[in-house]
Amino acid sequence: MTARRRLPPIGLFLALAAAAPGCGAPRRAAQDGPTAAGDAGGGAIEVAGRGDAGPGPLSLDAAREAHRRAELRRHLQYLEAASPGYLLRSTAERVSGERIERGAVSLAELEEVGRLLFEHEYTFADGLGSGHSRGEGARSPFRRVHEGRSGGPETTSCGSCHWRGGLAGAGGLPDASFLYGDGDRVDSADARNPPPLQGVGVVEALAREMSEELQAARDRLIEEARRSGRPAEGAVSAKGIRFGLLRASPDGVVDPRGLEGVDADLVVKPFGWKGTFATIREFLSESLQVHFGIQSEDAVARHRRRPDPELLGRGSDAEDPDGDGVRRELTSGQLTALVSFLALLELPVVRPPEAVSGLKPAAPGLLAPTGTGLLDSWARGRQVFEETGCSGCHTPVLVLRSPIFETRPETGGKAIRIDLSREGEPPRLRHDPALGGYPVWLFSDLKRHDLGEETAARHVDHGVAPRDYLTRRLWGLASSSPYLYDGRASSLDQAIAAHGGEAAAASAAFAELPAGDRAALRIYLLSLRRERRLIVP
Repeated sequence: MTARRRLPPIGLFLALAAAAPGCGAPRRAAQDGPTAAGDAGGGAIEVAGRGDAGPGPLSLDAAREAHRRAELRRHLQYLEAASPGYLLRSTAERVSGERIERGAVSLAELEEVGRLLFEHEYTFADGLGSGHSRGEGARSPFRRVHEGRSGGPETTSCGSCHWRGGLAGAGGLPDASFLYGDGDRVDSADARNPPPLQGVGVVEALAREMSEELQAARDRLIEEARRSGRPAEGAVSAKGIRFGLLRASPDGVVDPRGLEGVDADLVVKPFGWKGTFATIREFLSESLQVHFGIQSEDAVARHRRRPDPELLGRGSDAEDPDGDGVRRELTSGQLTALVSFLALLELPVVRPPEAVSGLKPAAPGLLAPTGTGLLDSWARGRQVFEETGCSGCHTPVLVLRSPIFETRPETGGKAIRIDLSREGEPPRLRHDPALGGYPVWLFSDLKRHDLGEETAARHVDHGVAPRDYLTRRLWGLASSSPYLYDGRASSLDQAIAAHGGEAAAASAAFAELPAGDRAALRIYLLSLRRERRLIVP
């Protein structure tokens, strides 16, 4: 009892929650219990799981869980008021790298801490901004338009921009970031609307497998050229997606000029509107820096190895590059918790129109209680999606071989491994024996395409050309308006019409459709949504 009293209040709150599953606690641990701190050769550790018996999204247990989380947020507001910086200090201890390494942190606890960090309003006590934005003469710590790569900061919380359709959703038009600007004028920057984050753990796992396939094809070409003594050329593809041509010479030199939609390293990068990050961890680490000025230990460690003063700052203290007087603003363990929370988010679903019972139309034809006509339109819309060529880039389904997600700190240590078919929030991955893997209905080929001059960026982003963008994942589309990279499209019709370059033919085909087929396609696209769930503000 004495030891329990000495726990930090946040630790006690989490411990009590985890011990009371009947009161809406995180899903219970898997029956095989916590695992050991890793195998001798794999360099990875399994985190204690939660099993497959979690509450459904609209169950009574889910309602209790939503209320518990709301009370926890309220409790933390008081603790932050009493001692600014409390949440980051206490969770840094709770999910320290040392505790994670020795298996003392369950997956439920990692997810819970990650959720709190995602929702947290960061302050000066946490390291918000930088010495430049907080120094003498600074009018405000915030900068709506970013100044080059140094970012804003323009907000204080992940959840303040990722909210449409629920936590970690898309952002509204006012939530757009203005990247690579002059710090003042909106027209100097590239506007980017916050994308939804559901299913990103599965997306990273898919991209990793695709990278492995592409790199294996490259290695086969090199070996063929070496054996034959002549240059070898061949198409490279992954999960049925063609990524162009590679050429290899007998001495092992590879010519990547024939590649399409991927960098010369053949690493599929599924995060960022331009496809600029291979992992959630990389994406988060840079996002925390540019949007909040919160520097993760991973980012600082990378900065020590490869200095990046334009992004991290020019402070003289190696542990505080942005010079705001706060070290270890976000630890690697806390970043692991944030990554785990996002990786465990549910998969969006395809939900056709349903019959609506017990409702009477307010006017003739205004509401169809049976929904039969809508369902017919939905089925036709699915065909139109194929016929117009939309599926050429927005590939409806890719098959994942392994459901294992991994994340490894930049500061060293073993990777954390999570089985997303067992541990993810429902709906989650399901194995399909006929496909030999896990179908993922993400509606993207995870490849970059030239979308023409109309949507071209003003700046090169991480080496990606202004006209090139990653194919957007359409799953969850129904709750992610406005559309396109900068949020310029308020409707699906506007978004489709704005597609140029490689997508111009599909856009033209949509414009030529009869009104009924255009309506059917809209209905089909609106069936790509998040599963319904309870939210307590």
